[in-house]
Amino acid sequence: MRPTSVQSPNYRRVAIPVEFVVLHYTAGDLQTTLRHFADPNVQVSAHLVIDANGTTYEMVPCWEGTVYQAWHAGKSQWLCGERIFSGFNDFSIGIELVNLNGNIFPYTDNQYEALFVVMRHLMAHYPALTDPYRIIGHEQIAGFRGKTDPGVFFDWHRLWNACYPDRPTPLRVPVCPEPLQAALSRFKTCAQEADATLWHAVSRLTETAITLLQGK
Repeated sequence: MRPTSVQSPNYRRVAIPVEFVVLHYTAGDLQTTLRHFADPNVQVSAHLVIDANGTTYEMVPCWEGTVYQAWHAGKSQWLCGERIFSGFNDFSIGIELVNLNGNIFPYTDNQYEALFVVMRHLMAHYPALTDPYRIIGHEQIAGFRGKTDPGVFFDWHRLWNACYPDRPTPLRVPVCPEPLQAALSRFKTCAQEADATLWHAVSRLTETAITLLQGK
């Protein structure tokens, strides 16, 4: 099924090659996320957003075989094989999973099932994505900036088993260390709070802590 179109103004109308998919969490509920990506002042976007109920939204064109540049990765770098990739906005599809913080809260079954549908569709259009090593988290390419999404609660093995059952698959190690996970778990009692200020602050706190722990 084609995603619901909710176009963001925050993208460059230049077709890019597709070398990777980058997974993120939104650090807010669905409505907050859609408003955020629709605000031209924030200069941030993703190609696809998958809600907790599995509904998928296309915010920057990518579904029909032409992908425009979304602004989801920021400063980023990754060693894949013998090649160093940097500046992931130039060659990747960004997928946001609606989750207040993927180091605190699990993802839903509906989200996984929707993600599998999305991935199979993208793999059919973009040959590089048939390699599971080309599916990464924001934390893999920008952990040096404190990014920790999709986080410890994202089940990479579930993705590999559903979309790459007969392929060797990479180990995706979460950036967020156990002591910080324990500290973040105290925010579980705020699960009913959808206030963007709170959850963006939690994400900034996480990023700052990771950066300090890395000594950067």
